[in-house]
Amino acid sequence: MTGSRGLWVGTLLVFAAVDVGYVLLLGLSSPRAPEEALRPYLVESAILASPAALAGALVWVAWRWRLAVRFAGLDLPARLLATAVATLPADRRDWGVAMTAELAHVRRRRERWRFALGCTRAAVFPPRGHRALVAIVAALSVAVAAGSGLATARTLPELRVFAVTFAGLVGVLATVAVSRASRPRRPAPGLPIAAAGLAGVVAAVALTAYYLRTEATVVLDRHAAVTLAVALAAGLWLSLAPPRALTTSRRARRAGLAVGVATAAGLALNAHLNDIAAGQIIGLYLLTVPVTALFLTAFFVTLADRSFWAGLQAAVWALVATCLLGFGVYLVETFRYWRAGVHPIDGDGIYGAAGVQLHEAIGWMLTAVPALALPFAVFGAALGTLSTGPREAVVRFVPASESS
Repeated sequence: MTGSRGLWVGTLLVFAAVDVGYVLLLGLSSPRAPEEALRPYLVESAILASPAALAGALVWVAWRWRLAVRFAGLDLPARLLATAVATLPADRRDWGVAMTAELAHVRRRRERWRFALGCTRAAVFPPRGHRALVAIVAALSVAVAAGSGLATARTLPELRVFAVTFAGLVGVLATVAVSRASRPRRPAPGLPIAAAGLAGVVAAVALTAYYLRTEATVVLDRHAAVTLAVALAAGLWLSLAPPRALTTSRRARRAGLAVGVATAAGLALNAHLNDIAAGQIIGLYLLTVPVTALFLTAFFVTLADRSFWAGLQAAVWALVATCLLGFGVYLVETFRYWRAGVHPIDGDGIYGAAGVQLHEAIGWMLTAVPALALPFAVFGAALGTLSTGPREAVVRFVPASESS
């Protein structure tokens, strides 16, 4: 199979996989009505999922182009080592450079494979002198997860599934982070992003616990609890110890954080300026502003850094800040709307205490907004590459020292 044919086959497979994934997501969020025919429902869902599928295909093509340049002239052992080195944290990067240079002096193919595999193992697993600390962190993580389950079972049983899942996920991520770093270091994306992420997660947990305790009708079922735990743990990980691929552009981090904070603040302002009695809602804001903000952020950062990947980085940071900070805002405002008898998304009347406010906040801020906005962020970054040429912008991966 030629490289060009492989690229096209991979692109079609990625398009189909993302389309199917989004169709399943749409099916979970908006199930087919009993009277609705299956075929029209699936066709409509596939059409709605096509922007995400196209975005996934664009990222796949960009990734393949970049790999073609990065791995040009390298044999399989060198590619394996290069992939392993790319995952190293900043404080082990010099070791990766040294091992790459050392491999160039190994001539026999069998020895090259042995050397590359050994370096990959050393990159993935912690040094022997570091394993005691990793074991301690892992043990503490298990203890915290068990303790959170016991504590919530006595004080707030409705939060138990979330507490155990969240504590367990954070423990796993902390163990992996400690195993990968040779010494403690400040958060890779910078203190402002770390502070915003921590604030968003703490506010989300505190507000969830508060409304479960004070509002007798509010529920948090198992599926919603796990979704909330996964989303908050992922947000915390991205805020404190993200992959190196998300931290190469300082401009992307600054722009993304600013846009995300502004979008979340705009949601609060929009909700307070609305006349609830007149049926003014926040649904239009959620459906348009995050999508537009991520599109423009990715576009302008791609133009400024001349890098497709820098634009995507900015969109990711904007999305993290929007979702983590916006979740608390949406939760507070949705209770205000429901007490007034108005649905915050569509403005329909609400009669009685339905108790699904938490589920709606999780569904909109942590599921729907990312699903809607990320594809358009990819389109914005792709459009931004046209000024310098798509291939050049895809190959360029901006080092932090080069980005303002």
